[in-house]
Amino acid sequence: MEFNFSTTGVQASERFEYWRDVVCQHCIPAGSESPHVGAFDATITGRTVGPLELATMIAPEHSWTRNSDDVRRGPESGLWLSYMEDGVGFLEQNGRSVVQNSGDIVLYDAARPFKYSLSPQTFYIMRIPRDLLMHRTAAAERLVATSLGVGSGFRPVLGSLIKELSGGTVLSDVPSAASRVSSSILDLLACVIDLHEGSNANRSVTEALFRRACAHVKNHIEDPELSAQSIATAERISLRSVARIFAAHGTTPMRYIWQKRLEASYCALAQGSVRKVSEAAMNYGFSDLSHFSRAFKKSFGVSPQTLLLKHQRK
Repeated sequence: MEFNFSTTGVQASERFEYWRDVVCQHCIPAGSESPHVGAFDATITGRTVGPLELATMIAPEHSWTRNSDDVRRGPESGLWLSYMEDGVGFLEQNGRSVVQNSGDIVLYDAARPFKYSLSPQTFYIMRIPRDLLMHRTAAAERLVATSLGVGSGFRPVLGSLIKELSGGTVLSDVPSAASRVSSSILDLLACVIDLHEGSNANRSVTEALFRRACAHVKNHIEDPELSAQSIATAERISLRSVARIFAAHGTTPMRYIWQKRLEASYCALAQGSVRKVSEAAMNYGFSDLSHFSRAFKKSFGVSPQTLLLKHQRK
């Protein structure tokens, strides 16, 4: 089965309502808002491949809130995967939250409430029958609202497969091939989840050190003294070793720290836990407000002031 919907032929004043109805019908029933209601140009195309349902979405900034009433009125048991090829998102579920940047893959559970804010350029979603994924890895439900496969070479492969499957039609007439490909994607996703969970008993010492270093950064994100040296001191290793374990994941200690500081400030602004942009900046180690605003806009495609005002208008 395939579908293709666009707001192009809909009267401007009715586009967002049309979009909301279409997405709720073909994806997950939920409430939706957008600052672009009067000029909402969006498309969603999708298809079924084996047991999986995939869709490609191109849309301006908007958000979805699935609350407990939505869950009762429109029961949906699937697990959903989203791949942000280009753009930024912010997902909250089960007491967790994650900033989804370009290239990030996250899971969310349609059977539970969530909030999902999106500013996507190109965005892919995939509905997964729960049992098919849970049979492969019991960790799936525990890792909703988590950026999966960070630092893993498997993540870009998984993203490419999802993109190809969403847009390609070569499998349409070969059901057996579609079934094999969908099974392979689920196996790869389960692998990424298990690696993220750390269930691989044979993971390297370097990987274990990297996970502990990341945990140290998360637990001390508001500490102005957070640095490569503080990681080295906490782990009782040399600065050279700290640099080496981050280099193995394509980054440096300080680049990682500052990115996590930016993500923490994004969460604070999006959740309304700060009242001023300067408060978000200072809380997470940015003493230069202009530099903070430039880095924030470059990373998330929206200014911190715009994000703050959006929350205050709710």
